[in-house]
Amino acid sequence: MSSDFARVGAEESIYHAAMAMKEAGSTEAVVVKGDSPVGIITERDILYKIVAAGLIPQQVTSKEVMSAPLETIDESARVRDAIGKMSTLGIRRLAVTRNGKVVGMVTQKAMATGSVDRNIPLPELASPKGFACPYCGEVADSREALSKHIDHTHMGGLGLLQGDPSKW
Repeated sequence: MSSDFARVGAEESIYHAAMAMKEAGSTEAVVVKGDSPVGIITERDILYKIVAAGLIPQQVTSKEVMSAPLETIDESARVRDAIGKMSTLGIRRLAVTRNGKVVGMVTQKAMATGSVDRNIPLPELASPKGFACPYCGEVADSREALSKHIDHTHMGGLGLLQGDPSKW
């Protein structure tokens, strides 16, 4: 998970959200009302819902653009659970919680490329028969083969993993 993510108030402008994301070096901002997280704004939201629509970022509030509710997963959950939840919900990000409080973010891309603050090995994917795909359950005979399978089948052949398990 990455603990560097932006937080913005629901009434703050999208301009403010974009600046907070830039400052945090993140691609998302958790939208809060008081101390409670109520949604999320991503770079894609800003690009598609504001820029492409010709709106003025200083005149649109975070609550008008955010996706809600904010989907979460407890920090004790397994990587397989996070991947499964993202796949089921058709989302790319989950807020990671500890005792009900958001402490980080995990993204599909970061899990695939290994670009996270805390790199988690994926031994849970190993089985006596080989290495099971967390998305579809297909079993590969090596970590490299599993990496290629995930890359080509589930990530649209983007070449992010290139058969290199160290990018998990």
